[in-house]
Amino acid sequence: MGKNLNRFIINLWLIIFGIATIFSGMLIQVKYHMGNHGNIAINDNVFGINYRGWSVIHKVTIVILTLLMIYHVYHHWKWYKGVILKRLLAKNQQVLILSLLFVFVAITGFTPWFIDLMNGGDMTRKAFIEIHDKLTLILIIYLILHIIKRLKWFFTTFEKIKKEIPHTTDKTSRIK
Repeated sequence: MGKNLNRFIINLWLIIFGIATIFSGMLIQVKYHMGNHGNIAINDNVFGINYRGWSVIHKVTIVILTLLMIYHVYHHWKWYKGVILKRLLAKNQQVLILSLLFVFVAITGFTPWFIDLMNGGDMTRKAFIEIHDKLTLILIIYLILHIIKRLKWFFTTFEKIKKEIPHTTDKTSRIK
C-alpha cells in the first residue's frame, strides 16, 4: 500500500506542479514578454495578479517541481542505470529525451536567476531565457506524451489504493 500510495502522490504532485509551472510560464511569456519590446506592463493584472506576482508563482512552482523531479529520478535511478548499462537507449528514447530536456530547461531557467543575483549582463540573461522558452515548448510536448503513456498506471494504481483504504461508515449508514 505505502509504495503505491507514495508513487501515486509524487506523480500526482508532479502533474499538478508541472501544470502550474507551464501555465504561469506561458502566461508570463504571452502576456508580458511577447511583443512588448522590453516594455513589460508590470502592473497589468491577469486573474488579479500582476507580473511580479506571476513571476513569484512561476519561481515557487519551479522550485517545488524541481525538488519533486529530483525525488522522482532518484526513485527511478535503478531504471536509468539499467537502461544505460543494458544499452536500451533506443527503446526508451522518449523518457531519456524528456529527462535531458528537463535538465536543459532547468539549467537555462535557473541560470538567469543566478546572473541576476550576480548583477550580470542583461543580454546574457535574456539569451538564456530565450533558449529556456524555446526548449520548454519541446519539453511540454514530451511531457504530455509521457503522461498519456502512463494514464493507465494512474487509473489502476488509484483503484488499488481505493480498495486498500479501509472504508469507514458514516453516521447515517449505521442507523437503520
